Amino acid sequence: MRHAFERRRFLTRAIAMAGGGLAAAATPWSALFAANVGQAKIAEIRAYAVPKAVFVQVISDDGTSGWGEAGHEGGADSARLVNGRFDKLLEGTDVFNAEAAWDRVYFEADELGPGGLAAYAMSGIDNALWDLRGKLLGLPVWRLIGGKFRDEIELYGSFSRDNGEGGFLTPAQCAARAESLAALGFKTIKVRMAIREEGRDPADDPMLPCMRAIRRAVGDGIALYADPNEGYSVARAIRVGRQLEDEINIKVFESPVAAFNLDGLGQVADALDVEVASGELLATRWQFRDLITRGRVDVINPDLAVLGGITEGKKVAALAEAFDRGIAVHNARPTLLTAAHLHYLAGCRTAARPQEHPGPERLKELWRFFEAPLPWSNARMRVPDAPGIGLTVDEAAVRREAEA
Repeated sequence: MRHAFERRRFLTRAIAMAGGGLAAAATPWSALFAANVGQAKIAEIRAYAVPKAVFVQVISDDGTSGWGEAGHEGGADSARLVNGRFDKLLEGTDVFNAEAAWDRVYFEADELGPGGLAAYAMSGIDNALWDLRGKLLGLPVWRLIGGKFRDEIELYGSFSRDNGEGGFLTPAQCAARAESLAALGFKTIKVRMAIREEGRDPADDPMLPCMRAIRRAVGDGIALYADPNEGYSVARAIRVGRQLEDEINIKVFESPVAAFNLDGLGQVADALDVEVASGELLATRWQFRDLITRGRVDVINPDLAVLGGITEGKKVAALAEAFDRGIAVHNARPTLLTAAHLHYLAGCRTAARPQEHPGPERLKELWRFFEAPLPWSNARMRVPDAPGIGLTVDEAAVRREAEA
């Protein structure tokens, strides 16, 4: 336990140097990292594919564990990539050498593609490393990544028209789902319309009938976002977007055309007055640069389980600030990913808007892997102050249910 003792001794010195009335958190995070370089090594990395989530554990040489969430779409394949390729890559490296660790994994994975499984896997590792650093230093992640602009995050509720059984909700069912979210305190609601799942520019377009029913059900006091899930051509997106502005008064039009059709996205953004958002599938700072300069969106939607974790997320946040673009994360998972997003959003200057949350019911079964859920009240969450990202994992439960 020598490393833990030396870290505590350093923090004690930092308090003394900062002045008796200041906490250790007043010490610049760069100084904390610099003083702890060489004090902890990565001993083991393991990924666990459990039902509906992929969790990554990074263990330091003093036995402390950090946990992060990887992109869930890859499931067991993402976990196998961590356990069969990336696990040994960082073994023995410095826990506090954040940028070099990220680069090492990224350039090992870059020939596998700029997104997808490789990005999902490295996101889980990076998020877990930030949790581990916070636990080793006894500080919340938000302090380690530069402080915070806000103490709590307003949330918006979201749901999909896809019923998960090969069919789709009717307009009346969409309205009922929206009403249930409003009853929970959400002041903003997003509908993922799953347009692309019925084919590009479907002849029987469900967007307006569903959004009209939702607006009638929740009234004018609820802000509505519409997400075609990349299902429109440029021309259809512009036409439907104008109708949604005029008739429904939507506030955000998200992912109207294919994610990587940046020039088409730029045409849609130029044609509409409503804010246009995109970015949930993007995995690098370079892709977000192009999204901003070519796609000309008003709001970017990073996802810390997709774009390489908090380390890359901070670079994307700097781009958003430089180009004066809002940030609204794509957040489809309520546990480790939500916790990581809370710390990240606290420190993003341009994230002063409602942020996505699946709601307290969707995927609530994932909380069986944790000692306690994140508290929330009236569709708001406080940024955790506990060391790391603020969640305690039931490791035995994770190991018990993980796929081989």
